[in-house]
Amino acid sequence: MANLHIIEGGVGKHLQFTALFDALLEKNQESKLCLQSGFPDIFKYDTRVATSEVIAAFALHDFTHTMYDNYKDIYFNEPYRSNFLKGHNHIIKSWAEMYEVDVDTIAPNFQINTKREKFLQNDILKLGKFVLVQFTGGQGMKLDSYDEDNTGRNYKKGQQVVNYLREALPDVNIIVFGHDNEQEPLINTMAFKFTDKHDFMILAKYCLSFICIDSSLQHMCSNKNFNKKGLVLWGTSKPNMFGYEKNINVYSDYPYACVIDPKHIVDTFLGMDI
Repeated sequence: MANLHIIEGGVGKHLQFTALFDALLEKNQESKLCLQSGFPDIFKYDTRVATSEVIAAFALHDFTHTMYDNYKDIYFNEPYRSNFLKGHNHIIKSWAEMYEVDVDTIAPNFQINTKREKFLQNDILKLGKFVLVQFTGGQGMKLDSYDEDNTGRNYKKGQQVVNYLREALPDVNIIVFGHDNEQEPLINTMAFKFTDKHDFMILAKYCLSFICIDSSLQHMCSNKNFNKKGLVLWGTSKPNMFGYEKNINVYSDYPYACVIDPKHIVDTFLGMDI
């Protein structure tokens, strides 16, 4: 019988969980994983995943209990409910300790939709050199206007960063990642319509580099197999808990808010070896 692993949290956290995939398979001597999560589609195209389903919200009220009885063991190791909250450890290392496995890297190890990659190949080639940016996120999808609940991580001067980038790199396209309702449209960016986060997981493989807050794009571009290096803006969260040393991590000038001079961001980015 197969084991079941349950994951909670946002898209970025789900992407980070893929860093454990190979170690979990080796430990349990399995060829495939069975998963339940809030974003099961993240793992839809991963060859190491047998099933990826939505978390059953009322499992304990299933009087037959047949759903979970089909699994050998059920694992729900959640760093957000552990000593990880003290801020001294990276989330992947905390997960590895909980699962009692060793990981060779904390970088995400997700697989992309290869059929979709081939379909988009010509469009990606037309982009030429491009940079991905994300200045809002983490608060989830809402149907109303821009949500400012995540002010500790959201960066409010994204347009100025884009303007400086456009001036310094006129031949490089800039593509914004994020829901349309999270922010006002940014001018001087590439109007290229991608359908969903899976397309950006593919774009992360081909981008020149990236500038982003601590959210989904950071983990997409930091895939261990993509060999990308970017710049990440930090407000309330910490890179030692959620980030990667290969990136340039820029800290806010003020606690509990992502307040960083946009020209400093672009000057630092232009000085990177990418």
